[in-house]
Order: sequence, then C-alpha cells, then structure tokens
Amino acid sequence: MKKFLLLLMAAMLLPLASRALTLEPNQRIMGHYTTDEWTDNGWGKTYLTGLNTVATDITADELAVFQGSKIVAFRMALAQSAPVSRVFVMPLDTNGQPTGEVTEWECNVSAQGWNMVQLATPYLINLPEGCGLRIGFDYTQQGKNDKVISAVNVGTIYPTWSYRNGKWLNYGINTNGNLSLQCITENDNYPEYIVRIANLSCRSMVKTGDDLGFSFQARNLGAGEILPGDVTFDVAIDGNYVKTISNTAAMQFDFDYVMGNVNTAGLEAGVHTLSVTMSTLKGEPVENPVTLTATFKNFDYGYTHQKHLVEQFTSTTCTYCPQGTANVLALTQMRDDIAWVSVHGIQSTANPDPFTTSQCDTIFIDVNMDGFPEGTFDRTVGIESANSVCAVLTALSPSTMSTFLDYVAETPAWATVNINSTYDPATRKAVITIDGEMVPNFEDMMGSNSKLSVYITEDGLVYPQTSGGSDYVHNNVFRQALGSVRGVAINKTGDNYKNEFTFTVPEAWDADQLSVTAFISRPLRSNAYNDIYVNNANKRKLGEFDEPTVIPGDVDGNGKVNIDDVTTLINVLLKGTPASDGADVDGNGSVNIDDVTTLINKLLRGN
Repeated sequence: MKKFLLLLMAAMLLPLASRALTLEPNQRIMGHYTTDEWTDNGWGKTYLTGLNTVATDITADELAVFQGSKIVAFRMALAQSAPVSRVFVMPLDTNGQPTGEVTEWECNVSAQGWNMVQLATPYLINLPEGCGLRIGFDYTQQGKNDKVISAVNVGTIYPTWSYRNGKWLNYGINTNGNLSLQCITENDNYPEYIVRIANLSCRSMVKTGDDLGFSFQARNLGAGEILPGDVTFDVAIDGNYVKTISNTAAMQFDFDYVMGNVNTAGLEAGVHTLSVTMSTLKGEPVENPVTLTATFKNFDYGYTHQKHLVEQFTSTTCTYCPQGTANVLALTQMRDDIAWVSVHGIQSTANPDPFTTSQCDTIFIDVNMDGFPEGTFDRTVGIESANSVCAVLTALSPSTMSTFLDYVAETPAWATVNINSTYDPATRKAVITIDGEMVPNFEDMMGSNSKLSVYITEDGLVYPQTSGGSDYVHNNVFRQALGSVRGVAINKTGDNYKNEFTFTVPEAWDADQLSVTAFISRPLRSNAYNDIYVNNANKRKLGEFDEPTVIPGDVDGNGKVNIDDVTTLINVLLKGTPASDGADVDGNGSVNIDDVTTLINKLLRGN
C-alpha cells in the first residue's frame, strides 16, 4: 500500500525554504526553478545503498541566456542528510544525448536542506546552438529505506536521471517535481530579453456560448525587467483572430502563468483549436513569434450522467482496505449515482485473494494501480494534484470524492446507458442488452474508438479480511467483464446504439446477488492514463430493466431538440395525434399549449 494516506500527505509534501541565497549583481541561478524551496519528504530507491548518481538536464532553450557565462558554484537540497562527494556537468547534443567530456569537482557536503559547493575552477558555458547541459551530483545512500532526493513541483517539470549499471535511467519522480539542483553563474553581459512561452492548456469541453478559460506559462530568461502589460499575445480559434491579451504580472526568470478566456458563441459543435501567439514586446512586433496550440471540444447539449463509475482496488489481505470500503460506502450514502465495482488483487502471494482474476490484473496494470487501497473515479485524472494517473487513494474523504465527481459531471454524458437483462434459472443463461441514445456528434466528443464495457459483480461473498474479521462480507465484487475487459466496439445505428451479451452464470455464483455495470469510455489500455476516462455509467441488478431515456422537448424522438420539435408539437395539439413522452416539456404530466411556450423559450435561451 502507499506509505502515506492523503491527509498525511497534505502536510508532509509542503516545500520548505531555508538558507535564502544572496547573489552578486552579475550572478544568476541556472536551474529549473530559482527559489529556495525544497522538501524533507524525499524520494529514494529501496535497498540501493552506496554511491548513487542523479542529474537533470538544462535544455538548450533554458541554456540560451547562459551562453558565455561561467558556472561558479553548485547548490543542491537534500531531503535528509547524506554525503555528497561529486558535482559534474556534461554536454548534451541536439538530441539530448550525453556527448563530450564530463567536467567534475570533488566536494564534501551532507546537510539536510541546501548545500553550496564553490568550484575551484569555474566552467565556461560555450556550447553549439541547440545543445543542452546535464548537471548532477553523487551521493551515498546509507540506509536501505533512505529518501535523500528532494524534488519540488515548481514550473515545467523535467526528468530526473539516475546513472546505474552504465546507463542513464529516468528516476521516475517526474510527477513529483524538479530535482532540487541549481548552478550559480556569472556574466557581466546577460541578454536583456529572452521571452519563452509554453504549456497552453484549456478545458477540454465547453458548451457553446460559454467562456473558455485558458492559461499558459511565460518567462523572461534575460536580465531585463518586463512589467505588466509589456508583452501582448494574440488569441485565435481555428486560425481566426479573437482578441489580444497581455501579461498581468511582471515576468521573471521563473515561469508565471498568463490567463485569459474567449467566448465560444457561434462555434459549431465539434473539435476546435485554440492558439496563442506572442505578438509584441515592449511595444515592438516580435520577430518569428512562437505560437502555442491546444484543442477543445464544443457541445450544444448532452445528457445527465446516470451514474459515475467508482472502481475500488482492494485485497483480502490489505490492512487498510476495510477503511477504503467504508469511505466508498459513505460516498454511496451521500449520493445515488455511484456504480461501485470492487476489483480484487493479490497483495500477499502467501495468502492469495480468491476473488482476483486475470481481468483484474489487466485493470490494475492499465490504470497504473500501485497499492491498496486505491480506486478510480470515472477513471479521470486530477483528484490528487500530485498524481498524474487516475488510480488514487480511497482514503480520500467521501466529501472529497463527491466534490470531484461533481467536477467531472460538469461535462455532460454524450450517450445514455440503459441496461436490460433476463436470466433463466433453469439454464443459468443470462441475456444482457445495453442500448441508448447518442448526441449527433458523439464520435467528435468521445472518439471513433470509444468502448462499451460490461462488468458482472456479486454481493454477499463471505471471506476473511485482514483487519475486517473472519466473516467479512464482500460486496460489489468484480466477477467478469463480458466481451473484453478493455471494452467492445459500440454498435451504432444513426444516433442510437445497441449491444447484446449472452453468458452462462457459473454454478458457484449466486444469480440473485449479481449486478450488471455498463459504461462508455475511452478504451482501457496501458500507458494512457489521461485518455481512459469514463463518460457515463449505469448499474442494475441482473434481471432488471431500464426505462427508455426521455429528453423533454424531443417530440419527434430523434435524440435532438430543435425547431422541428416545435412544429411536431403544434401538429400533435392541432391534429390530436399521439404525443411522445418528450412532448411533456414542462414535466407536469400533461401536454398542452404551455409545453409549446416552454419549448420555444428553452430554444430561444439556448437551453
């Protein structure tokens, strides 16, 4: 299981500041961040005692301002005390690969926090254009569980490298931050302005007519001062100019965020490209301006989420899993839109979990599950800010889980998920039909390769649970995924779909305790943590039926609400023809002229 529960992590991952650095007028810090932050909750490789080498790369872009400068000192922050015996630099070619001679200096520092190493012989930075520089240090890990490395989540995160067995390997702390390693440089003539912009981001989904918020990072690598309003940026959608914005904060060496918004009125539903181009600096046009782009999807309407998929990852030998179960149970008592699936795995090979399967293993791998108790919430990344994957701690409070699901629900469902199933006790044959309606641009919203998944779960399974007792009752236990654990293709017909599954219930399963969970998602696959999210889900007992989905105002039953429905509704009233369920626009149980008025008002307001 993970070492710290989230409540402890909130307190222990705070960066620290110590030994504030005073620079001479001709000195600058070269590193991925220039503040005095570090953390005493470090990282290390278990059992990797002895001499270790770590490094990070100063990219060619970062290095541009330092060409012609001298490195006169190193400083590194240690999460805990450990001997540091060497610092070094090594040139990188235009592909980011080490090349040329390594320049190194012996040293002897070991304090927790920041350590300064003055170089007897400075290093002159004079590299070809497009080349970078790898900077690093050697330290001795004295205990098998020591966590020496400090990494701080500041600015753009660059890889930390470890040198082992003659190879440079990614240390694996990219999600936690940048290595706390900096160089002190000297130069009497730093360039005045080297402005860089990066990492444009915006919401992936926005309703037509709403504002689309966006942000990007900007910094001045030069020595000159850039004040608020000194830099302007042209904003466009699909190449069409929309507006110009400017920096609202002074731009220093470290990245600052520039934020803005554009209105999406008039955009057609579908995929669009947002672009930001730096246009002027200090009132002068920028030569060869850089343009950043990001995509977003515009929608006219969608469906209300029927349920949210919560996959709980647990094991019968997990000490803290009963608490994770209690937290998810409390979540289901707070809201009635949870499709709970409990996926079991083996924590102890000496005591295998009887409920785990090879399909469980596939889920664990594809969501990057790394301990118990964990879980996913619509397989959406973001519930833990320090985690770039969707498997997170179920030690989260139920209110935190619920708030996150509310955030997820701000993006509508692009299809309904109706579950209808039958079960024949004599043959133990079950037939499950999943169908529903889709928005017309479903593939724009979800992609042409989105999947439908169907899970069978069972309640009331009694088996000993560590810290839970010998007669512990396991509910919502994942038994089998029908078709494929990674989902099957959705059988579309126009703006509707229908998939049918048939399977025989094993004799060992209690059919009365079985449930069907169905959901539409991006395809489950390895190394795709940001792109396996679930858009809509539902859960029913085996043998239950869902009523067809009704969209108020969809009088002609084609899955869309527009002016054609007004015409159809008027004809219904004038000719006395049978009315569809969607004709009761105001939901009062009757269809009359008030429904026409309500429908027209909704269309005029864009509802």
